[in-house]
Amino acid sequence: MLVTKITPQKRDPAKYNIYIDEEYVFALLPQDMEYFNIKEGKEVSEKTVVFIQKTLIYIQAQDKALQFIGYKMRTEKEVAQKLAENDFTDEIIEEVINFLIKYKYIDDREYAHKYIKERLRLSPRGAYALQMELMQKGIPENICKEVLSQTDFSETEDAVKWLEKKTRGQWPPDEKKKKQLYGFLQRKGYSYGVIKDAFEEMDQQ
Repeated sequence: MLVTKITPQKRDPAKYNIYIDEEYVFALLPQDMEYFNIKEGKEVSEKTVVFIQKTLIYIQAQDKALQFIGYKMRTEKEVAQKLAENDFTDEIIEEVINFLIKYKYIDDREYAHKYIKERLRLSPRGAYALQMELMQKGIPENICKEVLSQTDFSETEDAVKWLEKKTRGQWPPDEKKKKQLYGFLQRKGYSYGVIKDAFEEMDQQ
């Protein structure tokens, strides 16, 4: 295995990107390069490369991931993206993700439950909007739907609360205002049926 290129890392100038047989494999500090005798144009054994990947690089990636999730809950996708941004290989990222899942450091279902609960508390959304938001964070569609089905909330009641807040007791609104309210609830992710029911409930009140 030939070290074909060594370049300073843009993200972390203290490290150097190591390319073996023309492919990027990992980034090392100068002292690590010296310890493992990693030099451009010099051969390196597969055993050494595997050892560096399985110990030094893996530990770096694990530490980076744990630091990232230490601030708040993250999805599998968010952690993977963070590690990729720090130039860790797909193989290392997969190993770290598996470790985090195994020891419950990340859990997409738990994340979805807590996200929905907090969203509904602070700024209610329709089920569709909640699902789209979670999917943008990398939560698989099947998990989104499963968690939403287990969540006890009424879209109609939430939509009515929005109508009450937006009209401040001035009901019924004129046609122009109705269209504005309808568009507002649509943007909040409520379906036509839910919006219709919310308007009817306001009429009855």
